[in-house]
Amino acid sequence: RRLEHSAQDFSVVNDERSGDGVWLDLVHNPERFTGYAGAGANAVWMSIYQDNCFGVAPFLQDTAGGWGSQLVNLDGKTMPFVLPPHKRRELAPFLESLAEEERGVTLPTDVPLEYRVFYRVISGLHASVSTHICAEYFNATTDRWEPNLGCFISRIGAFPDRLQNMYFNFVLLTRAIQKMAPYIAAYDYTTGGAGDDLAVKRLVPKMLRAVQRAGPVFDERELFSGPLGPARKLEFKESFRNVSRILDCTGCEKCRLWGKTQALGIGAALKALLSYPDRAFRGHFTTLDFKRNEIVALITTYYQFSRSLDAIEMFRGMYQDIVTDWRAAQPTP
Repeated sequence: RRLEHSAQDFSVVNDERSGDGVWLDLVHNPERFTGYAGAGANAVWMSIYQDNCFGVAPFLQDTAGGWGSQLVNLDGKTMPFVLPPHKRRELAPFLESLAEEERGVTLPTDVPLEYRVFYRVISGLHASVSTHICAEYFNATTDRWEPNLGCFISRIGAFPDRLQNMYFNFVLLTRAIQKMAPYIAAYDYTTGGAGDDLAVKRLVPKMLRAVQRAGPVFDERELFSGPLGPARKLEFKESFRNVSRILDCTGCEKCRLWGKTQALGIGAALKALLSYPDRAFRGHFTTLDFKRNEIVALITTYYQFSRSLDAIEMFRGMYQDIVTDWRAAQPTP
């Protein structure tokens, strides 16, 4: 049995050949609201923030404890999420939040860049997961899956730093795929399903062309430089691996599936950026050690964050519609 990680890994990489796992189709098991809520769900994220984010104190009170009770309308009646405001004086703050203004919590300048990056990765992952929950939220009254604007505002929209951290993760993933492009293009994705294999051959090059058009988006060379760099990289790796282990404690199987998949995808991105030089992704790739589930998780995670950014625009549009309707309903002075 393979060890759960190698020296290059930033996440726990379970061996899919061990026979201990169960194969699931992610397309037929989308990331969305499951009803998993309360103390158990909050405890998982609290443990991640408090025990693995290097004591970045200015963020912990806001982020670890500020995501709402998550005790949502399981009975079809209770709705603790905030509703869009109808008072004129309250509109501006919400619009600023949804417009992703450059404001929010500021880290002290003496917090190392690597620790800030770690926090942003975790916060961005949390925000993306929450966005999917709010975008495909089960309305027990109508018995339908539909976007929940109040959920989005309460958990993400009213917190510009969470929005920014989601975009940060997307940039990091984009840069990793840019760097890995030759390797990803040459990878053998054969599944034995003719239709799926044809779709992959068409879509992977399309994705790679799109990320290359983005140009330079992130410079990983700024990380782990200087005399403390090696020690901080080891700390970073150990903490991120521990995040994956903590996610094993998630009581909801689907939530655990998506949490660990995306942690593995981000871990694969970090591994590409920080464990290998650019030249390793050219030629015969003989120095690379990526398992198939890492590549699948990387591309899947990139897709999930892409959907999250689409959902942000959807929620912004929904909110603007509410504001427009509210203004139209006001009496003419």
